[in-house]
Amino acid sequence: MERYDCVIVGAGPGGSIFARCAAQRGLKTLIIEKESLPRYKACGGGLTPAVKNLLDFDYSPLIERKVSGVAFISRDDRELVYYPDSMPVEMVARRDFDHYLVRQAVSAGAVLIEKTKVVSVRELRDHVDVETENGDRISGLIVVGADGARSLVARAAGSRRGYGGIAIEAEIFPRDPAIVDEYGKHSIFGFGFIPGDGYGWIFPKKDHFSVGIGTSNTQMPGLVSIYRQFVDHFDFLKGADENQRRGWFIPYCKSSETINTRRICLVGDSAHLVDPFSGEGIYSAILSGIIGAQIVSDELGKKGYLSRRYSREVKKRITGDFMFGRWCSEIYYRAPSYFYRKNRVVEALTRLSNKEIRYRDVLNELLKGRKA
Repeated sequence: MERYDCVIVGAGPGGSIFARCAAQRGLKTLIIEKESLPRYKACGGGLTPAVKNLLDFDYSPLIERKVSGVAFISRDDRELVYYPDSMPVEMVARRDFDHYLVRQAVSAGAVLIEKTKVVSVRELRDHVDVETENGDRISGLIVVGADGARSLVARAAGSRRGYGGIAIEAEIFPRDPAIVDEYGKHSIFGFGFIPGDGYGWIFPKKDHFSVGIGTSNTQMPGLVSIYRQFVDHFDFLKGADENQRRGWFIPYCKSSETINTRRICLVGDSAHLVDPFSGEGIYSAILSGIIGAQIVSDELGKKGYLSRRYSREVKKRITGDFMFGRWCSEIYYRAPSYFYRKNRVVEALTRLSNKEIRYRDVLNELLKGRKA
């Protein structure tokens, strides 16, 4: 039986960054990924400056477009409301970005096994048994759940959280490539197209747009029809070719629950660390991977197992503020067009995306708007 200090199940951003940081700290580290890399990942692929600040390596060759502004629209409007210098993002293809992060982990010394599905995770007193569909058994002092919203590792750790939403997205290629450049300076967000706390987005990439809609509702009959109505609202998308339309489950954070045991810890979507206001999950995945590797390295060296320190630290640095994020969502989505026409609200959301302020501060701005 192969033995490792850390076995990471899943090669998304959280798992890869955990693996890189753990390997850099001298831990014998294995990543097991069920698919062949690189693989397609349904996601808008917008990286905020806060994500860049977390990483200690350059990913600039992967950037397809730098977007310096944001624009908003509601279902009953035809004109976009532009903010040219707000909420900047760097657009990447998740297929390439995720693969790059895995390569960074391997370069740091982690071992990668691809095209291998984990079918069983069993926590014992002094290690965790991991079994693959091929019948191979692997032992890890720590197993990291980085296997997404439907995480097998999370179930093995006793997590049964089912709260979340749904989304659908496609890559849309205009027949006139100049259209992407014409609309390529802004991320576009649309409200009122989907019931509940949800929105549509149009993210410009190198030669196409990533277009999708998402909702905090766990079910949404007619989701494809709603998506088509959103796309048809924009004249510049008419007649375009559509590729790779896919739906997925959004594992929103519901509460600051314990996300580790003595020998299992969860990162990213496996820990349900998606932002409850925006639905963004890359930042939390990467940060949880960094936090997890630091604490695992420290506690394996001192105790040989994990305390609740990881869960407490994630609550302190990530999920503790999400309660305010849920309150922001409840207020903002009642009248989004009112709020996105307020410069100070958009400024607050820009500072939030840069992690210069927290949701508690954004809540104060929204409450000011409601009282005005």
